[in-house]
Amino acid sequence: MGKIDTEAKAYLSNKERFCDIFNFWIYDGKNVIKPEYLNELDTTALAIPYGNKARKHVQKYRDILRLYAAQHDDQAIYLILGLEIESKVNYAMAVRAMLYDALSYTEQVELITEQRRKDKPKQTYHEFLSGLGKGDRLKPVITIVLNLSGKYWDGCQSIHDLLAVKDKQILRFVPDYKLNLLSPDLLDEQDFDKFRTSLGAAMQFLKHQHDDNMDWIQNNKRMQAIDRNTADFIQTTTGTDLHLKNDDEVINMCRAWENSIKEAESRGEARGEARGEARGEARGEDRLSRLIAHLLALGKTDEILSATKNAVLRNQLYEKYSIT
Repeated sequence: MGKIDTEAKAYLSNKERFCDIFNFWIYDGKNVIKPEYLNELDTTALAIPYGNKARKHVQKYRDILRLYAAQHDDQAIYLILGLEIESKVNYAMAVRAMLYDALSYTEQVELITEQRRKDKPKQTYHEFLSGLGKGDRLKPVITIVLNLSGKYWDGCQSIHDLLAVKDKQILRFVPDYKLNLLSPDLLDEQDFDKFRTSLGAAMQFLKHQHDDNMDWIQNNKRMQAIDRNTADFIQTTTGTDLHLKNDDEVINMCRAWENSIKEAESRGEARGEARGEARGEARGEDRLSRLIAHLLALGKTDEILSATKNAVLRNQLYEKYSIT
C-alpha cells in the first residue's frame, strides 16, 4: 500500500468523515447516517463461491468496511458500507468493486446458512438445499470508490462500458454493475457545501490542485481554518509542501498556499509560471486550439467543452494526443 493510500485510509477511517462521504452520496448531504450507529467489519472479504466442490476460498481485502445499524421510522435499517480508495485510475475497477460486493453477499448467505444449521428450524427441502429460508433477506451493500489520483477518471464506470459488445439487444440480457465513483474533479463548487466535516475543504483542494491560478481559494471561508489532520491529508495526497509547523493545529490554507508559492518562487520553481507571462499564456492558447482542432477532426465534440473547463482532463488529452 502506497503512502497516499495509507494516509487516506487513516484519515477516512474517522467515523465522522466516513459518515460524511456516505451522507453526501446517498442523502445529498443530509445528516442521516450517524457515527454512533457504525460498527467495524472485518475488511477481509472471504467466501467460497457456489458450486466450488474443492471448497477453495476467494479472498480480497477491502479498504474500509462498516455495518450501519439504526432505527428509522420504527424500522430497523442495516447497510454494509464499503469505501475503496484509489490513488491511481484503475481501469478494471468496475469488475473489482462488483466482486467485492458479490463476496459480501456471499458471506451473508454463508452466515445465515450456518446459523440455520445450528438452530435447526422447520424448513422445506428447497430451503435446506438453498441454505436460505424463503423469508430470509440480505443487507444491502454500498461501495463508494474515491478517486485520489489527481487525474480525471477516464476508466470505465460500469460493466457494460467494459464489454466489447455494444449491441443493445444483447446488453438487455447482460446485468450491468455501475461504480459509485466519487471523484473531486466531477463535483460542482456548490457540492462542497454539502459536506459537514473539513472533508469538503479537502475535496475542493483536490479538485483545484492543478489549476493555473488559485483565485478560488481567496476569501474561501472553508479554507481559512481547517484541522491539522485534513491539512496533512491534503499535503500527502496532492504532494504540496504547505510548510506546516509541528505545533499548528488549525491551518489557514490560503496563507499556507501563499507561503508554499513564495517558497517555490524563491527557489525559482514557481508553480505553473505563477506570474503568467504573456509568452506562456500564448503557448497555452495555441496548445488548446490544436487540441480542439484535433478533437473536432476525431468527431469527439462532447469532449471539447469538458476539456476547456477541466484542467486535469485537458492535460491528460494533451499527453494522449502528443500535443506539446
